[in-house]
Amino acid sequence: MFSGEGKFRKTYRYQFDQLRSGDETEIPMSTLASRIETRKIPLNMGQINAIKEAPDELVDVDGFQRIVTSKAAQRSTIKRLMYDVADPVMSKSQKIEVHSYIDSYSCCPPPIFMFLITLIQVGVFLFYWESDGRKSIWTDCSGCFQHHNHTAPGILIFAPKLRKEVWRFTSYMFLHAGLNHLLGNVVIQLLVGIPLEVAHKIWRIGPIYLLAVTAGSLLQYAIDPNSLLVGASAGVYALIFAHVANVILNWHEMPFRWIRVLILAVFICFDFGGAIYRRFYADQCDSVSHLAHIAGAVTGIFFGYYVLYNVVEHKIETIIRYVCLALYSSLFVVTIVFVIVRQPYSKNLWNDDKCT
Repeated sequence: MFSGEGKFRKTYRYQFDQLRSGDETEIPMSTLASRIETRKIPLNMGQINAIKEAPDELVDVDGFQRIVTSKAAQRSTIKRLMYDVADPVMSKSQKIEVHSYIDSYSCCPPPIFMFLITLIQVGVFLFYWESDGRKSIWTDCSGCFQHHNHTAPGILIFAPKLRKEVWRFTSYMFLHAGLNHLLGNVVIQLLVGIPLEVAHKIWRIGPIYLLAVTAGSLLQYAIDPNSLLVGASAGVYALIFAHVANVILNWHEMPFRWIRVLILAVFICFDFGGAIYRRFYADQCDSVSHLAHIAGAVTGIFFGYYVLYNVVEHKIETIIRYVCLALYSSLFVVTIVFVIVRQPYSKNLWNDDKCT
């Protein structure tokens, strides 16, 4: 999350102060370029050209900051593309810091986490689909079981009786119950995850995603130690709700905030509304792990608030960050205790007779 006046804004404010004459609060654009050259302000040619091409009007410090961090001021095609990728998840005031952050971005590491995760998930799905004899690609849980023997779980699926094989608490994210399941997850995680990764880098988005996946299987087992688990929905929900936290924190400056809220509200209503309907009204077993979704959402909001890049951190934000970390850590530890204590195939805390 970005807020307030960060290090880049302070630099631009200092440069603007050097360009002012006397008590000026606004500078004519027609004189700005010559002042930059005369007073040896360290701006690059892209920024200077953007200033020269800007409309001839008075500009204050905010306008100056917007011009020198605009897309027109960026000479690199790749970084202009990164602007376009990051902007949808940023507020207007964040863009000055984020664009400057991208300007100084060394592309080391490049934003490849979501690409790699998605590539592995697609590759694993296609490999097992081919190996299993090309069953129905839309509904077949390829790789979930050995030779389609439902008593012999595959090496990646989360299976309660194999909980001591601890990699399964995370590796289940590489399996999906058909192409429908896979496409739903990878499309959302690419659309939401890549912009977040560009803005916040791999070492923030990666842990959120992986921790959410692990939390999803832990919570699923703690509440229902009878169910197998596949899919990356917990990680996807973490990405979505990390963006939710960003929208809330930057509400007054977030562009299209009501549209974002409406889209998220519709998504949440359909997902949880559908879960409630299937649980209490429909005469069918609901095989979707809503517990994993909940774990992902909680991870996205609480751990996301703590770990995401914050250029300027006010005192209240620092307090909230550590409160979020404490709450999330407590929930995580309690869930682990339940997992240790609960035996496979013991009674569900959330019982559903339709699935027996």
